[in-house]
Amino acid sequence: MESSRKTSLPTQEDTDMKSILSMQELDPSPVDESFPNNTSSGVCTPKYEPPFPPQKVRWSPLALGLRGQSWDSWLSALQKYSTYPPTLFAALHFANTSLIPLATQSLPESDNYLLLTRPIYQSPSFEHLILTIPIITHIASGIALRNVRSSRRARLYGAETRDQRYALSFWPQMSLQARLGYAFAPLLAAHVLVNRVMPIMVDGGSSSIGLGFVAHGIARSRVFWVTYYHVFVVVGVYHIIGGLASWMGWRITTARKARGSKKGSLEARLGHVENEQHAKRRGRMWWNLNKVAAMGACIWLAGALWVVGNGGEGSGWEAKSWSEIYSQVPVIGSWL
Repeated sequence: MESSRKTSLPTQEDTDMKSILSMQELDPSPVDESFPNNTSSGVCTPKYEPPFPPQKVRWSPLALGLRGQSWDSWLSALQKYSTYPPTLFAALHFANTSLIPLATQSLPESDNYLLLTRPIYQSPSFEHLILTIPIITHIASGIALRNVRSSRRARLYGAETRDQRYALSFWPQMSLQARLGYAFAPLLAAHVLVNRVMPIMVDGGSSSIGLGFVAHGIARSRVFWVTYYHVFVVVGVYHIIGGLASWMGWRITTARKARGSKKGSLEARLGHVENEQHAKRRGRMWWNLNKVAAMGACIWLAGALWVVGNGGEGSGWEAKSWSEIYSQVPVIGSWL
């Protein structure tokens, strides 16, 4: 009786064998990401939804040339494309105030060429279209872009106090290109004030303003104007050349220096070699940019100061009107 009971009880080996035999081989099938709603068996299984559903990208003609529709993309595009009209004007102004005087070696003759091109960039509507609006847009978009990125960094790192937000902002870490731009803005404003705004306020127009007006001012206060034009031309040319290099992908004046990798592992050694090669290439580009900027500044100053600057004071009623305009300039009128 005891032996029959022992044989009727299943052993652990029999249980394992039955479970193995009950398994079936299934053909491989594609994995379905969604689970069916099985209501026939009485069990309601919720439908699977992906955590990040795909979003439909809508094409818009306004997004051409942009990397997205974020504030960074819009502000970067405004800052970039607003420089094209002033750059064309700078090239034209470079020819009128430097290349032509150097070629003619005569102030009256160079002034005649300037009068020929005056309707192009001194008409009220066209001047604001190619100069005033693009320059204001360029400066405003740059400041707004810097503030947006500073606020984003402050939120990312959890800055709470004012000192912490200032330390994480981009303002203390401006690149050379940005510093030159902010230094160039007041210099350009002073140039516009003396040569465009004050003649309209004092004389009612700028029809008599040309290279002779500049020569008259330099003759009256040579030290001031020679110093001003040296700083104005060098900063302006370097900012324009550096900006053109940046738009072409040569980030020389816009990129800040990064910390080099330490020697140690194989990856660190390879990264160190790559950084050295990159530093040499950046160094060559840096010197090339300096050569181009220095050459452009020297040519511009040669025509503006050696030829125009030595033209001397004017004569007659025109010289009297010019002296009145210079004396009415705010703040610095007494020096002129």
